[in-house]
Amino acid sequence: MALGSAGSQPRLSSASRRRKRSNQQNIQDSKGGIRFLAWAAIMAAAVTFVMGFTCTKLYISSAPGPGLVKKVIFMVFLMCNTISLFSSIVALTHLIWGQRQSDFQLIQKAMLRAMALVTVAFVSILVAFMVGVCFVLIHLPWQTYF
Repeated sequence: MALGSAGSQPRLSSASRRRKRSNQQNIQDSKGGIRFLAWAAIMAAAVTFVMGFTCTKLYISSAPGPGLVKKVIFMVFLMCNTISLFSSIVALTHLIWGQRQSDFQLIQKAMLRAMALVTVAFVSILVAFMVGVCFVLIHLPWQTYF
């Protein structure tokens, strides 16, 4: 007994059609999440880039012999800024790769990795911002205010 003619398409059951439709919907929802995470990673990279130039210019233009505290604060700022910039760039590469995938599991893995990297970037920006504020406050001429 033949199972069907050679040119016929297999019929999908209603459950398999619903599963396929829900899978496509999940992929579309995930791609919306990827766009949001990509926007957040781009903002983190832009803020980090600007902060790096601003504080570096302040450090270079400071007094000729900066003390040990100023050097340590500047090094902590540079490390946090570098971590933030690199993690946001790596998160963007994960998100771009995930956007090109059609498998839901791969998209979810890319989003999970990118979320962790964007979280690291934002925490690092927070620490770099606090250290940068301390760095600017150290450079203020406090004697003129009292």
